Amino acid sequence: MKTLEISGLHKQFVDSYTDEVVTAVGDVSFAVEQGEFISVLGPSGCGKTTVLNIVAGFEKQTDGSVLVGGREISGPSPERGVVFQSFALFPWKTVLGNVVFGLRMRGVPRQEREPIARQYLDLVGLEGFERKFPHELSGGMQQRLGVARVLANEPEVMLMDEPFASVDAQTRRKLQEDLTGIFESKRPTVFFVTHDVDEAVFLSDRVVVLSSRPSQVNEIVTVPLERPRDWRSVLDDPDFRHTVTHITDLLSGDESRVVQADLDSA
Repeated sequence: MKTLEISGLHKQFVDSYTDEVVTAVGDVSFAVEQGEFISVLGPSGCGKTTVLNIVAGFEKQTDGSVLVGGREISGPSPERGVVFQSFALFPWKTVLGNVVFGLRMRGVPRQEREPIARQYLDLVGLEGFERKFPHELSGGMQQRLGVARVLANEPEVMLMDEPFASVDAQTRRKLQEDLTGIFESKRPTVFFVTHDVDEAVFLSDRVVVLSSRPSQVNEIVTVPLERPRDWRSVLDDPDFRHTVTHITDLLSGDESRVVQADLDSA
């Protein structure tokens, strides 16, 4: 069953400085199955975050369609929960309050909100921190809170925009492993934007590789790794290295074509 269907997606905008019409997304089409983890990556500026923002309902496409559960999206909705790179937490609310807020907005009865919130806080490793405020948490813990807040609302699609880019490398590896464990436990449908090839392969069932702007789907790569996964075993797996190398070659080849095109037009 397809949870997310993107067809002929196209996005143009006008540069406010030059008044030039810029095509950010050229022609992007792919689908995400229910309970599948998809990563989207491509060269810098290829429009991968723009695609995510259109799916989230924050931006409107110029052409094409985006269906979630067979329905055309018309704007932001709790059915498409977003985990941002910048955490985007309510600083005046406690850890528990941040998760409860979304449940209240969704109309969950008062007596059910706190038990549900605690369940998801336990899932992401924040048991015992319910009464803390976001500024009292480390960056990694704040991002775990962001994940719990989205998952508690049981979205049809969980959208993640480079959520681990702002933490250090060691914390990032731990969060990636935690996310695979959460995915195994709850099996949400995940749309994950990243610029990190290793991260994309480690986390995903499939990786959508976009071309340079105006972006198109270069290739959709299936990840041949069993779950559950951890970094120690994956790094020694030849399938992991082969898949990373293949995607890196796709990206390098695309960048070479762009450079050559620039030279030819000079």
